Amino acid sequence: MSSEVALVTGAGRGIGRQIACRLAAEGMAVGLLARTRSQLEETAGLIRGAGGRALVTPADVSRRAEVTAAVGAVETQLGPISVLINNAGGYLRKRFLEITEEELDLQFRVNTYGPFLCAQAVVGAMARRRRGTIIFVLGSESRGGPALYAAYNASKNAQRAVAEAVAHEFMHLGVHCATLDIDGPVDSERVRSAMPGTDPSHLVPPAAVCDEIVHLIRQPPGAWSFAVDLRSFVQWRPRAAAKKPGGDS
Repeated sequence: MSSEVALVTGAGRGIGRQIACRLAAEGMAVGLLARTRSQLEETAGLIRGAGGRALVTPADVSRRAEVTAAVGAVETQLGPISVLINNAGGYLRKRFLEITEEELDLQFRVNTYGPFLCAQAVVGAMARRRRGTIIFVLGSESRGGPALYAAYNASKNAQRAVAEAVAHEFMHLGVHCATLDIDGPVDSERVRSAMPGTDPSHLVPPAAVCDEIVHLIRQPPGAWSFAVDLRSFVQWRPRAAAKKPGGDS
């Protein structure tokens, strides 16, 4: 039986579910954290059906008491947490002048407070054991800064700052902290329905995201990455303005 235990936030659906299933396939026992129990039970069923171990721990990542209780349950029933995947996130696409204070606050509570509280709950014990991995899953808009993403960008950039602080305080104590910036839409039924006609090769494959997470977890201490970008080839297209007709050659 593997001694590794992972806690995955946002594990009830989407890429969080796929990450949890992949870590279970790698032999880890997995704590599943999200707000909706029914979705977590579906993820747990997939893991158990494949012979893995999973524990459902419904919680709101923005509430310290719930995070603390979830971490305690995982460590009591599965063992010490050696991997934390901060995947849960909220997403808001809205014009700057229309964003309310409540909406901005919610983005920060989920995208900044959540990873902060989850990391706080596990990193001390990891440092005492001189072993652990914490991965913060970021998003593409936090780098590009396009219109309509002011609240999301602000909260995700704050999350990156939290990750940097964790890295500087705990990497030398044996805790590998990394940010995984997925620059572009991740392939899924939801994304394909929202982007009809999109060439699938323009989307980031979920399996590739999981591969990179496993790679980060398995990196030797002498060669740890901190910031990793994943993007499809099309994201590298030239972004310079096209030359105007009649312009200088």
